[in-house]
Amino acid sequence: MERSWFETIQLLGLDVEVVIVLLMLALDRAATLARALAGAVAGRSGSARGRPAARTVAESSDAWPPKEWRPSH
Repeated sequence: MERSWFETIQLLGLDVEVVIVLLMLALDRAATLARALAGAVAGRSGSARGRPAARTVAESSDAWPPKEWRPSH
């Protein structure tokens, strides 16, 4: 018995896999679009997003954690 290409695709489950991949791509695109829209709305509010906070000299010169956090041995 010979199968058609459509029956072969269904037998292998490729139709379901293709639908899942397309759905994941659509959801990824929607999430990217939502992040872009949220960034645009946040940008309009005048927030300083993306700009690093100013560090003091004491913070930037000491590479070790505070003395309370250092090991005692």
